Amino acid sequence: RLRRHGPGHTENSQILAKVFLMRRIPHLLRHSLQVVFFVGLLMVMASCFFVVNTTGSFPLGIYMKTYGPVHWGDIVLVCPEDNEVNRYGRDHGLISYGVCLHRYGYLIKRVVALGGDEVDISDRGVRVNGLSLRNSSRQQGIPSRVDGSVELHEEALVMSEHPLSFDSRYFGAVSTDAICTPLKPLITWE
Repeated sequence: RLRRHGPGHTENSQILAKVFLMRRIPHLLRHSLQVVFFVGLLMVMASCFFVVNTTGSFPLGIYMKTYGPVHWGDIVLVCPEDNEVNRYGRDHGLISYGVCLHRYGYLIKRVVALGGDEVDISDRGVRVNGLSLRNSSRQQGIPSRVDGSVELHEEALVMSEHPLSFDSRYFGAVSTDAICTPLKPLITWE
């Protein structure tokens, strides 16, 4: 039996505080785990609908996944295919590690050519149906998989106007299956 008054009052208070805390810990832990679970669930749900661009290839910001058909000129989310040039890009920080097959990170690029388009890629730049693309020359020292002209079939050429972008000028056309979804800018800043 605990005494409320007298010489052992401080000791009794400490015991009561410990008992109260012991009863509170499971309650706090349960609520903390619920908050962590809820925040995690929100993040997973958000990743189904949104992607954050943190690179200079396109304006920084949040982009919405549309899951619609891919058209010429769309900004798209691409999973890089496994090849020697993309492995070089990942090993040298041009592609991040991520959730795509072979641990590649997503790329955000613009579709500049689709099936039926004639594409010419060289160190001097990229031409689509005879028209030169701005800022499309290759940087020295980065390997490339393609040189010359080709007509695309079930493929897309994905690029950025940024002159230092790691894109189809190096790794070539990608299968249309490698395009995850078109993106629409939701909130961007520069």
